[in-house]
Amino acid sequence: MKRAAQLVVLLAWLPVFFLLWLVFVGTFSLHELLVGTIATFLAMVGMVVVTVEYPARFSPRLSDVLACWRLPWYLISGTSEVWLVAAKDLLGIERAASVFRVAPFRAGTKDDPHASARRSLAVIYTTVAPNFIVLGVNTSNQKMLFHQIKRSSVPKMTEQLGAQQ
Repeated sequence: MKRAAQLVVLLAWLPVFFLLWLVFVGTFSLHELLVGTIATFLAMVGMVVVTVEYPARFSPRLSDVLACWRLPWYLISGTSEVWLVAAKDLLGIERAASVFRVAPFRAGTKDDPHASARRSLAVIYTTVAPNFIVLGVNTSNQKMLFHQIKRSSVPKMTEQLGAQQ
């Protein structure tokens, strides 16, 4: 993206930041409007610095985006798994395991926009389910670290995005 186009995109965020400030404070007092202007300016400066220093390279493929079709089932099954584990733990039937796991993950390279999108979508989609929390994907050793309340297999959706059992 050229510098002029980047500047236009960044400037488009100014009213959004100010509107978010107004929603946050819930008033139109003069001092809040002044502080909001300063906060908006600081948010804009922060966004410019991050954009210049760490440009986002996010270019998902359609198949990666459409992997989310499995999310409703993972929400239902994950919620029921959490409730079942909690009930068993409360009743003293079986203690909750709570495990950290590492799974191989085709993470690609840091500079590949498609791999970056795949990693991001894998983290977002997998963490939506309440029984999985992805802590990160390491590109240097091609691994995904996640937490589970009860050990189970890696979701098919996450496998489609690059994880392996």
